[in-house]
Amino acid sequence: MMRTRLLLQAERLINRNPHLYGPGPLARRPAEGSIGAMDPLKGLVVCASQGLAVAVAGGLAYNVFIGNPSLKKVEDYYKENPP
Repeated sequence: MMRTRLLLQAERLINRNPHLYGPGPLARRPAEGSIGAMDPLKGLVVCASQGLAVAVAGGLAYNVFIGNPSLKKVEDYYKENPP
């Protein structure tokens, strides 16, 4: 099989440095117990649930500390103009 020039260029792009990508302390592996080390479906579920928890906590904090300005305007309108 003849190797084309494009294949030779593509092979040069691959870094085969064993100290950078091989086994040992410098191997690029996710940390133990992190989302990157989990199975794909489990990692997705954990990531989605953490994002949902942060979003709910942020929404509750916004409503408690700042309030909902548009809701206040509606309530003020109905206080001034009862039905």
